[in-house]
Amino acid sequence: MPDIPIVDALFSALLTSDKVALDAIESQRTAECAGLRAVICTDSPGAINLELGLSLSSSEYVTPFFESPRAFFMSAGTSIQARFTGGQSNALIDFSLSFDSNFAEKMRAAIAGESIQQVDRNRVDEVLILKARNRNVQFDVLPFLIENTRLTRDDPRNERPLNTLIAFRMLDHLDWDTFRDDPTRFVFDVPCEELKAALRPEAEAFLSELQASEQVIHHEAKSAGTQALLLRFARLWHEKRKPDKRRILSELLRFSIPNLGAIPLTELHLIWSGMTSELGSPFFGPITGRSKTMLDDVRGMAWDMTLLRVLEKNATASQLGSFFIPYFVSIDRRWRHLLRLNPVRLMLIDDAHRRVLFARTDELEFQHVLGECMKTELQSEMTPEKVETRRRSAQAIRLDAMQQLVAEEESGWFEQALQQSQNETR
Repeated sequence: MPDIPIVDALFSALLTSDKVALDAIESQRTAECAGLRAVICTDSPGAINLELGLSLSSSEYVTPFFESPRAFFMSAGTSIQARFTGGQSNALIDFSLSFDSNFAEKMRAAIAGESIQQVDRNRVDEVLILKARNRNVQFDVLPFLIENTRLTRDDPRNERPLNTLIAFRMLDHLDWDTFRDDPTRFVFDVPCEELKAALRPEAEAFLSELQASEQVIHHEAKSAGTQALLLRFARLWHEKRKPDKRRILSELLRFSIPNLGAIPLTELHLIWSGMTSELGSPFFGPITGRSKTMLDDVRGMAWDMTLLRVLEKNATASQLGSFFIPYFVSIDRRWRHLLRLNPVRLMLIDDAHRRVLFARTDELEFQHVLGECMKTELQSEMTPEKVETRRRSAQAIRLDAMQQLVAEEESGWFEQALQQSQNETR
C-alpha cells in the first residue's frame, strides 16, 4: 500500500467499501490524508442536503453535478471539528449555476427585452426565480464564455459573448424583490441603456483577457480532442451491423492513448453509459442513429462534454477548506438526460498534488470493464511512469494538433460511408 499514492488508495477503498483497506489507511497513513477532501453522496439522514434549501430540483432545466439527495463533506478541518464535538462538524459550502451557451443566450434576450418565444421566456423566469427566492444562488458565466469566445476570435464583429456577459452583469443591479413579485418586469437601479453602457468597458476587458487565456485555449483543444473521439466512436459503431460494445471501448482506448495523449475517463464513461443504458441515451442519437447532420452535431456534443469537464474543475475549488457544488443549466433535454444518468457519487481531491478522482453511478461496473479491456497489449501503458507522462501531456494538449485529428477522423468517416455504400450497391 505505501507505494500507492494515498488519493488512489483511499479512492479504491471507498469505492469498494473495503473496510480492511480503510482500517489500514487509518492506522498507517493518517498524516498523508491531511491534504485530502472528499464528497461522498449518500441517503443517510445525518448528511447534508444537497438542495441547501434552494429548491433547485423544482426546475427541470437545472441538473445537479452530485447524486442527490445528501452528501458527507470530509476534510482535515471537518475531521478536527468532529473530534471535538463528538462526531459532528460544519462544512463551508459554495455553489453556483453554470449555463450552456443556448440558455445564456435566451437569458440575454429576455433581459434585453427582445421578443422571444413564450416557452423560452418561461424557462428563463423559472431559473431567475430561484435566485429571487434565495440571493445566495450564484450564476457562473465562465462555462458559456469558454464556449463562445471562439466566436469573437473568428469574427471580431460578433458581440454575442459580450452582450451576454453584460446581461448577466446587469443582474447584479436587478431589483429582485420586484422580479419575484412580477417576473414580467426587470427593474434595475439605473436606466437599462445607461447600465449597459457603464458595464461595457469592464466586460470588454474581461473578454479580451479571456480570449488570450491559456485556460480557454486548453479547453478548446480538449473539445477538439473529444470531437475526434466521438467521430472515432461513430466509425466503430457503424463498422458492423451489430456493434460489440466492449470491443468499441477497447478500440477507443487504443485510439486515445497515442492520439489524445491521455485516457479520457469522463468521456469514455459517458460513451459506455450511452451504449449500455437500458433507457437508451438520446444524447448519442446523432451518432447511433446516423443523423445527416452528425458532423455538426458532434461538435456541439464535444462542447457539452467539455463543459462537464469545466464543472469537474469547478467542483474542486476551495476557499479556506470550503467545498463547491456546481449545478448545470441547459435547454438540451438529451444532455440533461445523460447527466442525470451519470451523477458523481464520490469525489476525492488531493489539494497538495492537484489531483481529483470521481466515481459516478455505475463506477464499479465501468472500472471492471475498463480493466478487462486493459488486459490486452494496453496493460503496458498503465505503469506509474506512463500514467504520469500522460497526465503531463494532457496539460500540454495543442489545439492545432487536435484540429488536424478531427479532420482526419472526418475524412475516415466519409471514406467508411463511401465504402459501405459501394458494397451495398454491388
